[in-house]
Amino acid sequence: MKNKIFFLAFSFFLTPAINGFSQTETFPEPPNIKSYKGIPGKVSKYNNFNYLDIRDEAGKNNRQAMGHYWEISYTYDSVFRQKRKFKEFVVNQIVENKGSVFYQDTLQVHFVIPSDAGNVWGRLVLSSDKAYRLRLIREVPFVNKIQFDTKPVAVYEKFVDSVALPPRINYLPQSVITRIQHSKYDHQEFSWNVKDTLFRQKVMGPFWDLKIEVMNSKNQVDKQISSVEVLESYYRACVKAGGKIIKSRPKELLFTLPQNKAVLWCRITVSLDGVYFVRVLIEADQDKSDPEKMVAAPANPEDSIRSKTDR
Repeated sequence: MKNKIFFLAFSFFLTPAINGFSQTETFPEPPNIKSYKGIPGKVSKYNNFNYLDIRDEAGKNNRQAMGHYWEISYTYDSVFRQKRKFKEFVVNQIVENKGSVFYQDTLQVHFVIPSDAGNVWGRLVLSSDKAYRLRLIREVPFVNKIQFDTKPVAVYEKFVDSVALPPRINYLPQSVITRIQHSKYDHQEFSWNVKDTLFRQKVMGPFWDLKIEVMNSKNQVDKQISSVEVLESYYRACVKAGGKIIKSRPKELLFTLPQNKAVLWCRITVSLDGVYFVRVLIEADQDKSDPEKMVAAPANPEDSIRSKTDR
């Protein structure tokens, strides 16, 4: 899909609003946008780094806004055609704050509001005549918390037996290994697409399978860590360490790293916020085999989280 970049030629602070939101989690406060009738919304989700697709005016091209991410829900008593009133109210807010509306229909509005603290990109989701949601991104630079070839920061959960961890790989700070399986010799099959060709390769060697939970200060799974932050961190760490990206999808990353007389294969998959899985297999040069090739189904452009952004 062809990218379209929206340029902002101005900068403007969002004016504070009263009773714009409420929150029960210790999430950072979201950009302060007024709520309909002054009834506060609830911050239901926050990620330290995530992305939001913003369509253009024609609804065909889009870009990914990336940064801090919030979801805020607003609930009201049902009134006839209240959905239309929600939409008119939010659009007026955008215009008042010198923002721009890129796309809108009966179910959503895509917009941006400029701010010196980082432009705020958003999507209004019109769920019903009783409720609406705001999904907001405040642009911030990505800071990678993972660096390969350094001492691992992960610790073992108290009920998990410790074993030697795979070389070169590291983990997000505050990571706890809650499950680990290790075999001195095993085999795995990896698959990936290159245009219309499907590749499958069986790899043999020492094998690790880890479940990682990133904890917060309350010793709970840190829901501020999104799948996007996990995969982007490993993507950049791999490139910096001289590795090769084999497959990059919204919930999965497959890459290789050069190892002494061997190749290290690593597959990262993400399930929930703050939880991810690491599979590592080291293939000795003497055990290398060529991948099997076959015709694949047409690739879905939505499969790649990196298809619309350059990092």
